[in-house]
Amino acid sequence: MTETLSELTGTGPRVLPYDPFDPAFHSDPYAVYRTLRETSGNVIPTEAGYAVLGHRELSAVLRDPRFGRGDGAGVQDTYIPTSEGQSRVVMFMDPPDHTRLRSLINKAFTPRMVEAVRPLAEKFAADLLDRLRRESGGAPVDLVAEYFRPLGAYVLNVLVGVPEKYLERCIEYGNDAGRGLDPNYTLSPKELEARIAAREGYVEISLELIAARRAKPESDLMSQLVAVEQDGDRLTEVEVLTTAANIFLAGFSAPQAMMGVSTLALLRHPGQLAWFRANPEHTARSVEELMRYDSAVQLINRTVLENAEIGDTKVKAGDEVFMVLGAANRDPEAYDRPEELDLTRPSVRHLGFGHGIHFCVAAPIARLVTQVALTTLFRHEVDPVTLTPPTNGAVAVRSLAELPVVLGPTR
Repeated sequence: MTETLSELTGTGPRVLPYDPFDPAFHSDPYAVYRTLRETSGNVIPTEAGYAVLGHRELSAVLRDPRFGRGDGAGVQDTYIPTSEGQSRVVMFMDPPDHTRLRSLINKAFTPRMVEAVRPLAEKFAADLLDRLRRESGGAPVDLVAEYFRPLGAYVLNVLVGVPEKYLERCIEYGNDAGRGLDPNYTLSPKELEARIAAREGYVEISLELIAARRAKPESDLMSQLVAVEQDGDRLTEVEVLTTAANIFLAGFSAPQAMMGVSTLALLRHPGQLAWFRANPEHTARSVEELMRYDSAVQLINRTVLENAEIGDTKVKAGDEVFMVLGAANRDPEAYDRPEELDLTRPSVRHLGFGHGIHFCVAAPIARLVTQVALTTLFRHEVDPVTLTPPTNGAVAVRSLAELPVVLGPTR
């Protein structure tokens, strides 16, 4: 996004057809999306561009090379400090740079590598819950601060190869980077300062780790990024650094958000929770439906790189496109009974991780950590203190600020 805060909030040209800072919207964005779809359709012109709510239209945009990241202020807000100055990460690049880097990253970042972390994640989650239950003495436990955030940081650190001594520091960075996809102008000065400090902290840890893995490779992701080669091409030092930072930024905030909203959805639907507990062999499919039902990443944007169309709407080069993933994931043209949470839904092709060449690089991490978090948590009795906890107010990622529960014994 390239507009000012006043433009987002409605005192200038309206970026979005809804107010992303309205507490009522954060409480239930889907009611707003439903009304917009019924009154204005799936492609809605705004004073700053076009908002896209439809699954079909949004999928087409994400596959179309005529739409990309561009060079607007929204992209520049994501730059990482390196020895070559402020550098962009792969998720905010366009081809051909994106094509080259993503190919090398995919070669290093394999599903097998992610899956190898599962046993460690399961043990960490089980031990953490046992300790929280024991130490709480029946008092409420905030799952966001005391379970989701440490679990997400631990899994990411093990995968990348970050030393255990940095775990607490990375948990704090994960909190400070929790609005990582929101443009700078939507943050308070204190929030912006914390975000910058978190990014600089990721860079500091990554530089130390890159040097260590060049001297002594291990079996972690950083070692693979340092060593990966394809047709004689390798990642440069800065590219390894920005890729690591990309994985940190994407791998902390979105999985933490997914764990929270997915847990809340199950607590609000006791029948679905009972099915989830009774059918552990379908955990992976259940998590996909939970991601569709309440999407962690609600909003992403693209710039029109050359004249194109979105459905029947013609758009011009330079136009901004605001893609409402949360709305697309409840599009009645794409899903039967879209407003219902149904863990037995036979096929879930959601857009929670995007689509096309920019499909989220951290998706395997998010899937694994959410599966582990839910299956381990719901071996316990879990009594929510509230079913309407506050969100963190982010524009792009729907994340709970807290989720207090009373942890009971294992079932």
